[in-house]
Amino acid sequence: MSTLIEQIEAMRIRMNELVTEEHGLVRTLGEGLAGVDQRLLEEVRNVAATHDARRGAMLRELQMLARRMGALHRPRQPVAALEDAAQEERSHGTAPVLNGGVEWRQTAASIQDELAYHLNGELAGRGPS
Repeated sequence: MSTLIEQIEAMRIRMNELVTEEHGLVRTLGEGLAGVDQRLLEEVRNVAATHDARRGAMLRELQMLARRMGALHRPRQPVAALEDAAQEERSHGTAPVLNGGVEWRQTAASIQDELAYHLNGELAGRGPS
């Protein structure tokens, strides 16, 4: 019987050693996972910062585009003058002229041509000269 008790005691000692080893392995695994988590958190922060920088660059590009679009040449004759000329034509049945002595249809066509020139120049990658 003493051999059985000795064997049980040896098994208990071995089990305690295994438990200690496994606790050490679990602790090591926990530390490794914590380190990986920390690196992952840093990477996520880097990705977020890069994303914010790209968003800022895109916003600046959109703002520059908006400024360039606002920089198109203004027509020499205001649109209201064209509307007044059209109203005068309807009331008198004639083709009126604007302040500079140009018929309003010619002025409207000129504005359309100038606008098309500038837009086509921008789309082709070359700005107006």
